Amino acid sequence: MERSVSSGVAAASARGLRLVAKAPYAGVAYAPRLQLAADVSLDAAAAQILGSCLDHFVSNWAALRESDAPESVHQMRVALRRLRACVGLLRPALRRNAFDQAALRAKNIAATLGEARDLDVFRDNLVTRLRKPLQGEASFYALLDAVELRRLRAYEQARATIADPATRQFVSELRAELAGMPGAGETAAPGSARKFAESALQRLHKRARRKCAGLSELLPDARHNARIALKKARYGAEFFASLFDKRGRARAYSRDLGMLQDSLGADNDLETAAHLLKRIEAEDGAERVAHAAAFVRGLRARAQKRIAARARSDEATLRRMKVFWR
Repeated sequence: MERSVSSGVAAASARGLRLVAKAPYAGVAYAPRLQLAADVSLDAAAAQILGSCLDHFVSNWAALRESDAPESVHQMRVALRRLRACVGLLRPALRRNAFDQAALRAKNIAATLGEARDLDVFRDNLVTRLRKPLQGEASFYALLDAVELRRLRAYEQARATIADPATRQFVSELRAELAGMPGAGETAAPGSARKFAESALQRLHKRARRKCAGLSELLPDARHNARIALKKARYGAEFFASLFDKRGRARAYSRDLGMLQDSLGADNDLETAAHLLKRIEAEDGAERVAHAAAFVRGLRARAQKRIAARARSDEATLRRMKVFWR
């Protein structure tokens, strides 16, 4: 579906305010809870997990085509991140070039969706945190206009990416690869998925703890790496949780990792917002958004202090977490 970006220019800020108020979003698909057979082989588990990631990705295409509500793009990026995390986790055991190629293509597709997601988050934070204190302030609406117009363009690019034959080829080729599994060998042995999961989940857990060591003192790049390590540990837990008997502990483990990840994600959102704000000031003129921009930077500074203060307790939470695969 083609849309004219210019058609939304006159009322971009009002439109942005309305969109933030609407939730949940119809037609959006979320990651399903995986249920693996107790004696499943690693090959069969890989096919099921990767197939689930593909289904999650494709199931959100219609929602993106029909609207520019943010959750469709977010869920597609989640699906692609989960797919890449699964390939990375399975790489030492399966060693399939087709999977590595699929992970690279997934990364490239997710990158083209990233602009839309970043602008979604920035806009939502503007409306949530600045609407009341800057009610009637012209610079607030100028900034919201600038964000919304860029967001519309980013969604046009996102739709073009999904409509691109290369994206559909990526899906069809990976589905064909998965249809040929399970293969012969040790990873096709009954129960091999659980054996693999025990060591893989322990490795991810140790890596997350190592990356989060001294969390409150980490520089932005190191915090970003810590967040990725937490995310991979959570995805791994979600992939293989059904193979273990301690279901309640598995849910608690994933929930706690998600909370820690969200804490670092808020920090990442602040860094992204700062980058977007600088770009808007350079392209649209700093004077048009000066008052709102100063307010945004003040909020960012206060939020960074809260995040740093919480980092020590977050690290302690990670150390106390009980694993479910032992």
